[in-house]
Amino acid sequence: MVKVQDDLFASVNEAWLKTAKIRPDMPAASSFTDLYLSIEDDMRADTEAFAKGEKEAPAYLKNFVDFYKLADDWEKRNADGAKPVKQALAVLDKLTSFQDFSDQAADLDMQGYTTGFNFGVAPDFKEADHYIFWVDEPDTILPDTTYYADDNPQKEALLAAWSKMTSEILAAAGYSEEDVAKIVSDAKKFDALLPKLVLSRQEQMEYYKNYHPKSIDDFAATVDQVDLKHYIDQLVGKNVDQVVLTSERFWEAGKKVFASENWPIFKNWLIAANASAYARFASYDLYKIAGSYSRTLTGAAQAPEAARAAYALAHRQFGFLLGEYFRIKHFSPEAKKNVETMIHKMIGVYRSRLTDNDWLSQETIKKAISKLDHIAIKIGYPDQVPARFLARKVDLTASLAENERVLVKQEAEFNLGRWDTKVDNTEWVMTPDTVNAYYDPQTNSINFPAGILQMPFYDFDRDASANYGGIGAVIAHEVSHAFDTNGARFDEKGSLNNWWTDEDLAKFQEKAQAIVDSWSGLDVDGAPVNPKLTLTENIADLGGLSAALQAAKEDDQFSAELFFKTWAEIWRMKASTEYIKLLTSIDEHAPNKLRANEPVKNFADFFETFNIGPKDAMYRAPEKRVSLW
Repeated sequence: MVKVQDDLFASVNEAWLKTAKIRPDMPAASSFTDLYLSIEDDMRADTEAFAKGEKEAPAYLKNFVDFYKLADDWEKRNADGAKPVKQALAVLDKLTSFQDFSDQAADLDMQGYTTGFNFGVAPDFKEADHYIFWVDEPDTILPDTTYYADDNPQKEALLAAWSKMTSEILAAAGYSEEDVAKIVSDAKKFDALLPKLVLSRQEQMEYYKNYHPKSIDDFAATVDQVDLKHYIDQLVGKNVDQVVLTSERFWEAGKKVFASENWPIFKNWLIAANASAYARFASYDLYKIAGSYSRTLTGAAQAPEAARAAYALAHRQFGFLLGEYFRIKHFSPEAKKNVETMIHKMIGVYRSRLTDNDWLSQETIKKAISKLDHIAIKIGYPDQVPARFLARKVDLTASLAENERVLVKQEAEFNLGRWDTKVDNTEWVMTPDTVNAYYDPQTNSINFPAGILQMPFYDFDRDASANYGGIGAVIAHEVSHAFDTNGARFDEKGSLNNWWTDEDLAKFQEKAQAIVDSWSGLDVDGAPVNPKLTLTENIADLGGLSAALQAAKEDDQFSAELFFKTWAEIWRMKASTEYIKLLTSIDEHAPNKLRANEPVKNFADFFETFNIGPKDAMYRAPEKRVSLW
């Protein structure tokens, strides 16, 4: 029997770890995945009943159900085989030059093709209430630039898995053996140009630094083989005068990457990149092949069953419609009110902590409290189902891929049409059935979909200490993101704006570095944790647990033991070796075991509750304990 003194995570979750099984089509089992899968199984059972006419669907679900019918018509999809892939790639096969591509790039983009130019419309970092045109970088084949290092043992095996997947899809689409080999080889040559230029995952995580405004003329001058101004104007339907780049480094090399001599390898990169994307709409055999590289990355043993695959496609297009059904079925008004009370209590705890802060100046404290007081709270679901999903029509006489193309274009038109308009702060990023939560620095809002407001995170009828150790800590975690090393750079209106004094910012960075130091040298199953990559989440975990503990202690029936054990329970996880390696390489969140064990080592209440002393593995000496908020 594992003792809490030795390992909180293993002790609390010992029975679960012995009996939990990872589903063959999943890379892990955890509190999050268990809840997600239970929600999916429930919603999918109803979806199948709606599709078969065994149960009457609410009128607002029509588009979701119709799209599911097309996605789940495996008899037709299997009969069509690789037809969706052939049709999509035939358009790319006809391209003869960068000029040819340039003329068609906007139309390809609007239809959902991967073009290598990741453009979009998003709130402006500097003026959060205004939409601007955003320019990102191409995606690499491997999940992060660090995978391309010569000493990375996974590099060649993963490239081989990607090559095998792409080759099998192209062969099924009718390409000759010689052409398949050439396309795959050229695609990898173009991909090899990218890793030294694009941002690493660690660089991406310092997103407050990734803001580089350029005039449209200056941006267009970074590439001479593609008319970027024409491309962007065609996307938006207006003359765009300025863009914002996430990184300058890639575009400084734009003329070399998109040089005329690179046209053959770029074209084949386009074909390879889009082959697997369109295979999702083909036969089940091709769908399984298209997911094989991802399964190599994550260690999942097999592809999802056909019905799950169909459900996922329908949810991807119309998840907000199904989310409305989910919240009506599973999330009561009483629960919403109770969670809202907890949120306001947590914000109150933060307000008192800021007011009584002993290391910040009064000037900075005043501004921090103003930001806290302006945080918008979104609980459960949007006030209204987004009208555009209700207005769209699914054509049951057309194919799945044809409908997808139309729907993707409609969503692109909606998003691009927002350029140079006022930001809609009522918009939700996650659907109501999502098992997650988030802080949005640009709307200064905390968002809790109904999906996560379930056991083991929350239960309206259970002990308050358990709820504070679960959803309470999650709530305070999201509030803490307003004051992590990224969120702290944005003001109460959501704009990138330094509201700190120089002295206070230096103290803040010193405390953040102490958290980095406390996480240095840690690993899970031999996979090392990158404490700089995980810094913002570690700050949020530490601040969230601290604030939730203070709030929980105000309850007359407070149980520290129940609080800490619930905290450990929500992070239970069993995962494949491959998945752990992937997460420690690209995920800003630390591995779940460490999320359970590391933050608690900074609280005297934890040591007192479980009688933990200097000789115990979970002990941390007072002088080594860290805190921020």
